[in-house]
This record gives sequence, structure tokens and C-alpha cells, in this order.
Amino acid sequence: MTTRLVKHQKLTKRHIKEDPLVTAAFRGTQVWEQHGSRILLGLGAVVLVVLLVFFVSRSRAQSEERAEGDLFRAEISVGQMDYASASQMLKEIVDSAPGTKAAAKAMMYLGEVNAGEGKPAEAVSWYRRALAKAGGDEDLKTASLHGLAAALEDHGDFTEAASTYAELAKMGKTDTQRGRAMLAQARSLAKAGQAQKAIEVYKEVQHLPVVDQTLINTAGVGIGELSASGQTPGAAGATTNPASSPTP
Repeated sequence: MTTRLVKHQKLTKRHIKEDPLVTAAFRGTQVWEQHGSRILLGLGAVVLVVLLVFFVSRSRAQSEERAEGDLFRAEISVGQMDYASASQMLKEIVDSAPGTKAAAKAMMYLGEVNAGEGKPAEAVSWYRRALAKAGGDEDLKTASLHGLAAALEDHGDFTEAASTYAELAKMGKTDTQRGRAMLAQARSLAKAGQAQKAIEVYKEVQHLPVVDQTLINTAGVGIGELSASGQTPGAAGATTNPASSPTP
């Protein structure tokens, strides 16, 4: 067996220049020499943004946690009908923790507080603010819609109240939930002097597939009272004065 000796070949400048790794190293060095300071500034900016996002998220989580604790205490005051204390605590949550879920819930409770104090106009305002902040929170949206509809009705805005109850009925998950909202819708329509529309809604309640019998009976009573009051078209001695009509 013979061994062939290969003479070591010396790398020329041309070979070094053509080597991919060496070429990449040279280019990298040139880029760093030309733009190194800018690269460092860019990396520093990225790190700063990451840190900023981290601290903002942490601060927001802490704010949400504190607001939830304050909201719990305010809820107790609302349940005890201590509206003065509840109102103060709830407004502090709205002011000190804007953008949090607790602040949106506080707006809804402020609507409830104002409604309890006999201030339907202020209640309407707070319920609308809560709805604007509800986002994907279906429970908060439903509670705010229900409160808004009741506050509008108390304020005498019967047509708008009826529309809000109709929206609430669409959100109902069962026929019974839809039926209750529709009864309130019909009641508001009747108060607005729209007896025929009210009767139509009452009849829709009676034809819901799966609904409590009490709701069907209430709808029947409403139809009977509106028919007897003479508000429906073609009724003898018809009158269109909503103030004189009985409310179902």
C-alpha cells in the first residue's frame, strides 16, 4: 500500500477572498463598523419597549386587582341600599381604574344606585356608559341593557324603552327569558300609546314554543285590558290617550 503525499498548498488572497465564511465575516465586520452604533440603538429601543410593555401589563393587572376588591365592598353597600357610600366608592373606581373590567361594572352599579335613588336620567347615562365598555362581557351587557330599559321606562321614554326591551329579548337564551323581556316591551308600547303593536307583541309571547304558563296568562291579561280600553283600531269609543289607559 502506497501513500501519496499531497503538498500543502498555501492559501492565496484570492482563495481567502472567495471563501464564503471569510467573506461573510469581512462583510459583517464592515457592517458593524459602519452601522454598529445604530444597531445598538435599535436593540436598546426594542429592549426598552419590551420592558415598558411588561411594566404596563403588570401595573394594569395590579390596578384591576385593587379595583375588584373595591368593587366587592361597593357591591355590599348596594345590596344594603347604602347608596351614598356605594356611589362614592363606585365613582372612585371609575376615576382611579379607567379601562378595567371593574370600572365598567362600577358604571353599571352606578346606574342601579341612581335608579334606586329615583334619578332615572342619571341612571340612563351610567347604564349607557357601562354598555359602551361592556365589550364581550355578555353578563354585563345584559344587566346594563335591563337596567337601561327600566330607567328609560321610569323616565317616561316609553318608545325607547320598548326598543331596548326588544333588544334584550333578542339576547334571551330561553323562551322564558325572551318572554319576560317581550312582556316589558309590550307594556312600554302600551304606555307609548301604541296599543296595536303592544297586542302583537303579547300574541308573540303566547306563541313562544317553550315558555312559562304565567307569562302566557300575563300576555292574555294585557291583550284583554288593551282591547277593553278601546285603544285598538276599530274599537267602539276608541281613545288614543295613553295617560288614561291601564298599564298591563
